[in-house]
Amino acid sequence: MRKKKRKKMWVLLSTLVALLSMVGLTYAWMAQRASMTTLLTITPPDSITIIPTKKNGTHMTELDLDYNEDSGDKKDADGTIHIYRPVCIKSTEQIHRLEVVHTTNMNDLGFKIYPAKKIVNNGTVTIQASGSELSGAYKNQDGTAKLAKQEVLENYDAKTHVADRNAYPLYWIAVNCQADTSNPETGADQKTYYSTYYMLEISWKETTKETDLFYIMAQNVAK
Repeated sequence: MRKKKRKKMWVLLSTLVALLSMVGLTYAWMAQRASMTTLLTITPPDSITIIPTKKNGTHMTELDLDYNEDSGDKKDADGTIHIYRPVCIKSTEQIHRLEVVHTTNMNDLGFKIYPAKKIVNNGTVTIQASGSELSGAYKNQDGTAKLAKQEVLENYDAKTHVADRNAYPLYWIAVNCQADTSNPETGADQKTYYSTYYMLEISWKETTKETDLFYIMAQNVAK
């Protein structure tokens, strides 16, 4: 009798342990599902992309800054080079802001950004500038000179000023820009995307061979 009772008790205990294990597993599964559901309901950040573009609207992997007369580039009598490059801003917001960062090694380095339109005529696509250049301002320009303000850099041991001021970048920020909402597209994420075109004019005076860094960035601006 005792053996039978002991067996029954072991069976009951085993069943109880099994039930508790199942409850634990079920709870863990439900908790995991709840966590997954919570994560899936989080709205991802808005998307914005800068796409280098050819004059015929074809997208490129990088911006080509080499001088090319076939692309409409020109050279003035005083040696000033002007190159024109379209870019496409693909964004999920109807308002965005553009920022340009560049060093100043090249003589008389300058830039302008114009609104542009994608024009289709008998199947031929062209990107053309339209309208006045965007207004903006440098955030760290030293007076009227195209040089950055001298600042102490904490990443130097001596915490001194930059030795070569032309290597210190200038930051230019445009006013808020309205996206082109005439041809919206629905992306794979079911969001609405707007493609807005701009024409960059970058100029410098070709005297000695120098190298500069030039970045253009875009940021969505929520309404």
